[in-house]
Amino acid sequence: MESFQISLNAVLPLFIYMAVGYLAKVRNLLDDRDVGRFNKVVFNVFLALSVFQAVYSSDLSTAVKPRLMLYTVLGVLAEFLFGLAVAKVTATRRNQKGVIIQGIFRSNFTLIGMSIASVLVPYEDIAPVAILGAVVIPEFNILAVIALSLYGGDNVRPKDVLLRIVKNPLILATAAGVVCLVLKIRFPESVEKAITSMAGAASPVMLFLLGAFFHFDTLAKFAKQITAVTVFKLIINPAVFLTAGYLLGFRGMEFAALISVFASSAAVSSFTMSQQMGGDADLAGDIVVMTSILSCFTLFFWCVLFRNLGAF
Repeated sequence: MESFQISLNAVLPLFIYMAVGYLAKVRNLLDDRDVGRFNKVVFNVFLALSVFQAVYSSDLSTAVKPRLMLYTVLGVLAEFLFGLAVAKVTATRRNQKGVIIQGIFRSNFTLIGMSIASVLVPYEDIAPVAILGAVVIPEFNILAVIALSLYGGDNVRPKDVLLRIVKNPLILATAAGVVCLVLKIRFPESVEKAITSMAGAASPVMLFLLGAFFHFDTLAKFAKQITAVTVFKLIINPAVFLTAGYLLGFRGMEFAALISVFASSAAVSSFTMSQQMGGDADLAGDIVVMTSILSCFTLFFWCVLFRNLGAF
C-alpha cells in the first residue's frame, strides 16, 4: 500500500492541474487558440529553462553509474524503435507517427522520478537518479525532436530535420547546461533562484494548458492509437526493461531509477512539444491523460512485484 500511495501522490497533482485547466476552458477563460499561444511561451521559455536547470544542477563528479546510464540509454533507444514499429501500424495520418513514437519512449521521469525513487529506497543516496536524469532527459529531448521533425505535418528534407534539431530550444538548453557543467560556470545565487523558480513553473503550467486543450470526444476517435501506446508504455516496456534490469543485477536505488524511466506515464512535455512541432496535439494530449491515469495502478503493480523479488 505504501508503493500505491507514493504512486498516487506522484500522479494526483497531475490530475488537479489538468482539472483546473479544463474548468478554465469550461468557464471560457481561454480557448484552443489561447492554449496554442501560451504553449509557445512555455515551450520556448519555461520548458527550456526546466531542461537547462535539470542539467545545470547535476553533479557529475559523484554518484555516476556508467553501467546504469548505458543500460538506460540503450533501453530508451530500443523503446524508440518499438515506437517506430507501432506508429507504422496504428497511425492514420503522418503527423500522428511522431506523437505515437514519443508517447512510447518518453516517460515522466522529470516529474516523478525523484519522488518515487526516494520513497521506494528511502535509506539510499538519491544522487544516481539525479545524475541519470542529466543523461536520459537530453536523450528524450533529442529523440523527440527527431521523431516530430521526421513526422511533422509536412514532408521535410534531412537537412531540414537537422536544422530543426540544432535550433530546437530544448536541445540548445541541454547544450548550455552541459557547457556550464564542463566549464564549471556558476551563476550568482539570485540568478539561480530565478532560473529554478521559472523552471518549476513549467510542469504545472503545461498540465494546466493540457487540461484546457483536452476534448473528451477525441478519446473514441483515437482509441486504436491510445490503446497501443498505453499497452506498450505501461505494460510491455516495463515488463521487458525492468525484467532485464533485474536479471542484470540492478538493485536498490539503481532499480528505482529504472522504474522511473521505464514504468512511468508519457511525459507531460510531449503534448507541448507535439503542438509546437506539427504533431497531432489532440492525440498527444489524450495519450498523456490516459497514461497518467492508468500509471497509478500499473506503477503499484510493478513496485510491489519487484519489491517482493528483492529488487529494492
